[in-house]
Amino acid sequence: MRIAVIGGGSSYTPELIKGLLDISGDVQIDEVIFYDINEEKQKIVVDFVRRLVKDRFRVLIAESFKDAVMDAKYVIFQFRPGGLKGREKDEGIPLKYGLIGQETTGVGGFSAALRAFPVVEEYVETVRKVSNATIINFTNPSGHITEFVRNYLDYEKFIGLCNVPINFIREISEMFSVNLEDVFLKYYGLNHLSFVERVFVKGQDVTEKVFENLKLKLSNIPDEDFPEWFYDSVRLLVNPYLRYYLMEKKMFKKITSHELRSREVMKIEKELFEKYRTATEIPEELSKRGGSMYSTAAAHLIRDLEKDEGKIHIVNTRNNGSIENLPNDYVLEIPCYVRSGRALSISQGKGDLFALSFIHAVKMYERLTIEAYLKRSKKLALKALLSHPLGPDVEDAKDLLEEILKANSEHVKLE
Repeated sequence: MRIAVIGGGSSYTPELIKGLLDISGDVQIDEVIFYDINEEKQKIVVDFVRRLVKDRFRVLIAESFKDAVMDAKYVIFQFRPGGLKGREKDEGIPLKYGLIGQETTGVGGFSAALRAFPVVEEYVETVRKVSNATIINFTNPSGHITEFVRNYLDYEKFIGLCNVPINFIREISEMFSVNLEDVFLKYYGLNHLSFVERVFVKGQDVTEKVFENLKLKLSNIPDEDFPEWFYDSVRLLVNPYLRYYLMEKKMFKKITSHELRSREVMKIEKELFEKYRTATEIPEELSKRGGSMYSTAAAHLIRDLEKDEGKIHIVNTRNNGSIENLPNDYVLEIPCYVRSGRALSISQGKGDLFALSFIHAVKMYERLTIEAYLKRSKKLALKALLSHPLGPDVEDAKDLLEEILKANSEHVKLE
């Protein structure tokens, strides 16, 4: 089979290839083909990838997006519209207005989504026409983009993926000394806004043991983000990105007291690409880039889509009854059976009202942002920004929107 990687010049690509090499004994991979608008970075990465792969499967470079996805069975989106310079603006502009600058959450996620939508729309339509491949999406904001594709572009074979769920599972598996497959989480929410309500290991409910271990950990690490009383009250494990919602003042102070993460990443990438020119193994410096277990999540999903053994993966897809008290058409991050090339949602009962309060608010923001893009409407964009829990107040909203649109004028225009 052919796998197309869109954003082949990403510094993450060697890790992705390592994951594909790991599953190549279980499934037949004939060729992996790369496409990136940054040809220089892509050449460095692909030359390194060829040294990693040797003769396990063919490694190709496509001259166009269409050539890359033609006849592909899987297409992996890992591109960043606007590059790290775009991320720098996403993080920096909100700070001027006293708002958190973060690449996927709040105002930064809003501008990243507006840059991504036109590219994603074009790419999905091309895939629909030339290959009807399954698209696995890592491009951020991943859940927001999956909402756009599933509910507005109506492309069913689109699965959003993130490394946060598999890291939750890894932590639990290490806590109980079991395999990843032995862990099941009652897990739901949006990408970077998710909650774990119950934890099962080998079919046994171990939720209370998890909270006991967490309590012990917090007693030894008093500066942990969420205090013990928070978990006693909420009784949910929360996605690390909930820090931005629940500790907004602390996180704003932390962000403004350090160099922007985008600038740190630029330095890390410069060092990485120098290493990639001659490397024969993945450099340790890649761990500084973040994205732990990214390759495992992507490769294992492809393996299990191919093997059709009904394995469970936590992905972004339509609710379809997974959480009873949320609409079926909400795109959520939820556990699914992987069968017949599809991710089929698992019934988990009702969701906690505390979690649902965030999910509803941010889902309405996501949909307003999509409507603003589709209708090219500043008025709807303002409604979207004002509706987000981390968005601006009325005094700043118009000026903030104008600055965002000016900074991203080559990608999207609203009237």
